[in-house]
Amino acid sequence: MRHSHGAQGHEGGHRHGDGLALSTRATHGDLTRGVARQERRLRIVLAMVSGFFLLEVLGAFAARSVVLQADALHLLTDMLALGVSLAAMRVAARQPSPRFTFGLRRAEPVAAIFSALLVLATTVGIVVEGVAALHEHTPPRAGLMLVVATAALVVNGLSVWLLQGAMFHGHAPDRPTKEHGHALNLRGAWLHLLGDTLAALAALFASLFIRFGGRPAADPIASFVVAAILLYGSVRLLRDATLVLLEAAPNHLAVATIRQVIADFPGVAVVQDLHVWSLGAGHEAVTVHVRSDSRDPELGVRLSERLRSGFAVEYVTVQVEVGERTCDGCKASGGASS
Repeated sequence: MRHSHGAQGHEGGHRHGDGLALSTRATHGDLTRGVARQERRLRIVLAMVSGFFLLEVLGAFAARSVVLQADALHLLTDMLALGVSLAAMRVAARQPSPRFTFGLRRAEPVAAIFSALLVLATTVGIVVEGVAALHEHTPPRAGLMLVVATAALVVNGLSVWLLQGAMFHGHAPDRPTKEHGHALNLRGAWLHLLGDTLAALAALFASLFIRFGGRPAADPIASFVVAAILLYGSVRLLRDATLVLLEAAPNHLAVATIRQVIADFPGVAVVQDLHVWSLGAGHEAVTVHVRSDSRDPELGVRLSERLRSGFAVEYVTVQVEVGERTCDGCKASGGASS
């Protein structure tokens, strides 16, 4: 005869339950100080980009520069992407509800996919404009192009720096924390601004090249370089956000390592039904069903705390079943008969 026991822990406290141990370090209410800082920087960047947009549009057309026109077009999509990122950050911070029991964390990978698709669409537009410019014979005004490109580089470079600091302030990118949990969403906005910065840099070099006697074709060629970099970044962002929605195990959480830690934990005889996934960067979850020969009522709580602290996992659920082992050698492999 077999029976199960376990415990539940929430926000550092524990209460006994029926075969389940749940541990979480999430605070689903108001924005934390770190997240509030991220939102504040995002608002500052949105204001800077919006204020500079009209100036760059006028300067790009006056300078007859394809790469600056592409940068201005991309700046318009930036404004939309930044607005979506701000909205997604707010939605993701809402408290769980009876219908959305994990809250709305997935709003941010959805926003990241939107940003990536927007970048891809903009990239196509840049390439089309660049190809058309190769067949034109009117050279850009290198002097004006240089002035506008320099201003664009300053504004966009400062915006990239602000969002870079918001994403990884005090944390390594390979070990996400709760405040780093908005990084996937912010990365979409950051990718847009990085593209603008690269376009401004390309325009700067192209303007100098043309000003000192180079061929005008340097202008559209510079836009192709920017398009290639944007294509690479957007495809990677699209892949990462899609993996979150498909509930793939995060790269920094090796399932085999987690399984071995659980199998080696005192009192655990068999590891079954181990699942590792992410609600969004920095909001990872682990659930596992283990068999035990021990009748320790705190086994579930101790194991959940070990996983939470050892792997920086936000949501941990451990189900403990007490009974006779029916499968010799199952501990390491994780297989067992019911």
